[in-house]
Amino acid sequence: MCNGFGAIGYLVLEDGQEVERWKVCDCVKKNQPQMRKQAKIPFELKDCTVNNFDTSLYQDQVTAKAAKKAAANYILNFIAFKQQGKGLYLYSKTKGSGKTRLACSIANALIQTQGIQVKFLRVLDLLSMIKDTYKNNSDLSEKEIIDGIKKAKVLILDDIGAEKPTEWVCGVFLSILDYRISNRLVTLFTSNIHKEKLKLDDRIVDRLYKMTIDIHLPEESIRRLESQKEAEELRKLLDD
Repeated sequence: MCNGFGAIGYLVLEDGQEVERWKVCDCVKKNQPQMRKQAKIPFELKDCTVNNFDTSLYQDQVTAKAAKKAAANYILNFIAFKQQGKGLYLYSKTKGSGKTRLACSIANALIQTQGIQVKFLRVLDLLSMIKDTYKNNSDLSEKEIIDGIKKAKVLILDDIGAEKPTEWVCGVFLSILDYRISNRLVTLFTSNIHKEKLKLDDRIVDRLYKMTIDIHLPEESIRRLESQKEAEELRKLLDD
């Protein structure tokens, strides 16, 4: 039994060496459907996996395959990253390059293999949620919203850098990131901007360096290519 940890460790031999591996405990498997629902992964990405991340769509095969391999290794060695509170920073200057898709693939795998709570949020939606608490008829307070986000076991903040870097925005980020660093909670970020070029408070950028390891996606958009591929497959049903 996992004694409430959620995963069970075991040893395997690889190249003559004992290597620790982990599998999700039966006690959390029954909760996975609810965990998937609570994760709020976008509907179109809820079934994405790292395995079906199609690198053949990219012209820059080297970068695409390196990103896919890094994502797979992150999942495989997640316990070690979790112990250090280390997440990922997936970035590419090009919109539609697959950053969010790969981040959600990692999240889906962590729910499946680790039975761990994941929360997905677009940064602009997060800020809108907090602003909505200022209305008189709001059901939740600003503190309740932020507490629910900063305490997630694994948090995905999608498209950081798209927001206007006001003092208020920086204050929200610092509150969330400071808590997560102090408690070694894993955070994954996606962005069109590399960390060092974000127009945010230097204190936030420093925390991003502390919290994450970079994964660079190719500087090309595959969103339209994926849409065309899906359309071609469905077209066959019309032509049969």
